Amino acid sequence: MRKMRATLAALAISFSTSYASADVIKIGLIANFSGPFAVWGQQFRQSMEAFQKVNGKSVDGHEIQFVFRDNGGADPAKARQLAEELILREKISFLTGFDLTPSALAVAELITEAKMPTVIFNAATSIITRKSPYFVRTSQTVQQYIEPLPEWAVKEAGIKTSYTLVSDYAPGHDAEEIFIKKFEQAGGKMLGKDRIPLNVTDFAPYIERAAATGAESIYIFIPAGAPSISLVREFAKRGLKAKGVKLLAGGETQEVYLPSIGDDVIGTISSLHYTETNTNPQNIALRKTLVEMFGPGATPDIGTVGAWDGMRLIYDGIKQFGPKITGDQFMGFVKGRKWDSPRGPVMIDPEERDIIQQIYLRRVEKRDGKLVNIDFFTTGMVKDPWKIANPNAK
Repeated sequence: MRKMRATLAALAISFSTSYASADVIKIGLIANFSGPFAVWGQQFRQSMEAFQKVNGKSVDGHEIQFVFRDNGGADPAKARQLAEELILREKISFLTGFDLTPSALAVAELITEAKMPTVIFNAATSIITRKSPYFVRTSQTVQQYIEPLPEWAVKEAGIKTSYTLVSDYAPGHDAEEIFIKKFEQAGGKMLGKDRIPLNVTDFAPYIERAAATGAESIYIFIPAGAPSISLVREFAKRGLKAKGVKLLAGGETQEVYLPSIGDDVIGTISSLHYTETNTNPQNIALRKTLVEMFGPGATPDIGTVGAWDGMRLIYDGIKQFGPKITGDQFMGFVKGRKWDSPRGPVMIDPEERDIIQQIYLRRVEKRDGKLVNIDFFTTGMVKDPWKIANPNAK
């Protein structure tokens, strides 16, 4: 405990003196650049670099530098270590990234003591932003983007029974809770549920158990990347689509993963806050910039827009307050802020520092020989339903 207090005191002192050079502002990023979730680090980095190509590498003459750190997997202890290093040694002004919830939660105490403004580009468990007043999220919460899906499944698609397969960690629990709640409220019947440990790579037993129940649909939630590709492939391998079983998903069917899954995924319904094929001018410009910089295979993802909008907040905050912007100034600045994102209109909740946005129901289709998601329903602006239902939870 004494060592903890000493570290936190050093962090607070470090942050208060980290602006010795007014000309350089460092943005630290913690994400996975290796391991099964490495796609997140790549998406974040490409987005940040694309943002700078469009908006410049400086704000009012003050250079913006990036300092990237690889978390190397679901490792909260390493995330905390990297955050200490970025704050104490690198003298960053902003901390960003966090693809997985455990890593974000691991730094909450540190950033609070250091008053370090921290922009979450993905980690989607609802409780995160309540763990520190210096968190702001530009991505989504799990319950926010899932909420419209189960009601549509029952009332519009006529699906009467379902089964949930979710990863056994906080976001998966959030997903399971909201899907079951809304599915049953709409009149559907749940035939079972399973939680899959994060280190599992063989999904066959889970798909077999779900299929054995005779459920008309299977809802999945698993961190996007190699694991999600394997789970969707396993669904296809079992021939469940031909038997009339519907696959319901979220980020597991993002365009960046579809070529690795194949045509069996056609017809899968998902709900999410960003669809890569949308025709917003900002999204068209984003895709064009990514292709110009990283080649024709570069595809935007939810990680891309989370990082893009996080950079927008940071650049605008520096523009407003200058290079010596404090954590308290930045957090006050972001509350209630609105802008047009590549995903559509967005706003930062002034009370929760979470994003408020539209959610889209999409169907995987093949167009011009390419697998893509196509929107068929758009909600109004959605707040995180978990926070609405749990106003006092910490």
